[in-house]
Amino acid sequence: MDVNELRMALDNGVPVEYSAHCQKRMLERGISRRDIKHCIYNGEIIEIIVLADDNKSEKSLPSCLILDYRVVDNKAIHVLVGFNGKRILIISACYPDAEHWVADNKTRRK
Repeated sequence: MDVNELRMALDNGVPVEYSAHCQKRMLERGISRRDIKHCIYNGEIIEIIVLADDNKSEKSLPSCLILDYRVVDNKAIHVLVGFNGKRILIISACYPDAEHWVADNKTRRK
């Protein structure tokens, strides 16, 4: 998966859906759809999530984790995005924390 593919898909009107989980978390965390879009257009993919063979259903999408910084306060944000060329699914959005991520916000703690 390539972030430029996602950007082109957005530009070309590929449908964007938000999971119920994501909508709930966005509301709790004060993350807007504008923040999500900005992250996709300006961020970098820090992880590719490969689907396990037993998880390859029509509902499952190849996914990636994107890191960017919010325009409003320059706070790091992670957005988990599923994409199959026909559909974009925003799975989750959060702020990386020091318990799970090192200072670069790209590397998971072990």
